[in-house]
Amino acid sequence: MPSLSFERLVLGAGGRTLLHGVDLQVPARGLLGLVGANGAGKTSLLRAALGLLAPQAGRVLVQGRVPQQWDAHELARHVGYVAQASHSHWDLTVHEALHLHPAARTGPWVQRCELSHLLERRLCSLSGGERARVALARALAHGPALLLADEPAAHLDIPHHHRLMALLREAAGECAVVIVLHDLHVAARYCDRLALLGQGRLLAHGAPGEVLTPALLAQAYGAPVAALQAQGQRFFTQPEASA
Repeated sequence: MPSLSFERLVLGAGGRTLLHGVDLQVPARGLLGLVGANGAGKTSLLRAALGLLAPQAGRVLVQGRVPQQWDAHELARHVGYVAQASHSHWDLTVHEALHLHPAARTGPWVQRCELSHLLERRLCSLSGGERARVALARALAHGPALLLADEPAAHLDIPHHHRLMALLREAAGECAVVIVLHDLHVAARYCDRLALLGQGRLLAHGAPGEVLTPALLAQAYGAPVAALQAQGQRFFTQPEASA
């Protein structure tokens, strides 16, 4: 059974259609990246999976059930979530934040996320990279079957960005991970599969090499996108306009 399914999903808000009949299945293991231009519907997919946006048509299934059929506490045990920026309304230490979930088993992820020396620090005193690692450890500490992440590395420098993606890839060996990404190079390097969205529609889904083609990227972004090869890695850019 897929960990997460979108079946002919139609979402709308404020009189505008956000997603048009999206069909997508997320297997029980692996790292799926959601890519596409701003406003393509990537975050809307995550919000629907969390039960925060109700479908106008179609449905979302989390482990075979629509989110509204889950008890709130049961859904919280099954699904982990990492937002773009991690903030706390309380003056918590890292240790306290990691143990807010009653089923938290923080030990392994404290080590993997390199948090041992930060446990007594207050969240407000941490750097952006440290807070991102805390947020990831907190989302994984209760052993969710599904992890949703909305650009968790958006404000991080290059080394911290890649370190966080490596941790997400490691987590994807134990659960399903769905992450919103803007950096196509990072998406191609770390994700097992990609879903390319454009104007609320699913344009392609498959291995990075199948999805990140010039034709599909031009359709998604409304402009030419060129792929460059350097040291075995693919990088993406917009070609310079001809004089």
